[in-house]
Amino acid sequence: MASFEEALIFVLRNEDPHLSGVVTEDSGGRTRFGIAERFHPELGDEFYEGPLESALEAAGEIYRSEYWRAIRGDEINDQSIATKLLDMAVNMGVRQAIVLCQRALNVSGFRVHEDGLFGSRTLAAINLADVALLSAHLRECCAAFYQHLAAVRPEAQQYLHGWLARARA
Repeated sequence: MASFEEALIFVLRNEDPHLSGVVTEDSGGRTRFGIAERFHPELGDEFYEGPLESALEAAGEIYRSEYWRAIRGDEINDQSIATKLLDMAVNMGVRQAIVLCQRALNVSGFRVHEDGLFGSRTLAAINLADVALLSAHLRECCAAFYQHLAAVRPEAQQYLHGWLARARA
């Protein structure tokens, strides 16, 4: 089974590779490690301005409770797939990440509903899939999503290069 701690390290490197602090120009308000104040106002200054260690601990708790559990990371056999799904969920939202995973599974030859619900069929397909093939299709689906997002939201165009690098990671 996949390790949350290993996946967390990967996601934190994508969200803030230098652990440099708070992004203030995010549409969600102050953002640290990809966690926006708009969605987590209860964290307050202690998280957004406080010491690195306590902020990392809080971020890990949020990633585990809101993202890892939603993608059933503990039940995914392959670490690389679980890590990619966690990274996707943190960056684009849980539902969108699951829809893209289901799309990648369908392209890989499985038949699952692209409904954004992570049920037993989605989990079974992930664990039966050829890891290299599913990984490639996940990267393609992510890249297509980001390209579409940048096309329909011109203000997001500035992020496309970074998003595509993340999609292909």
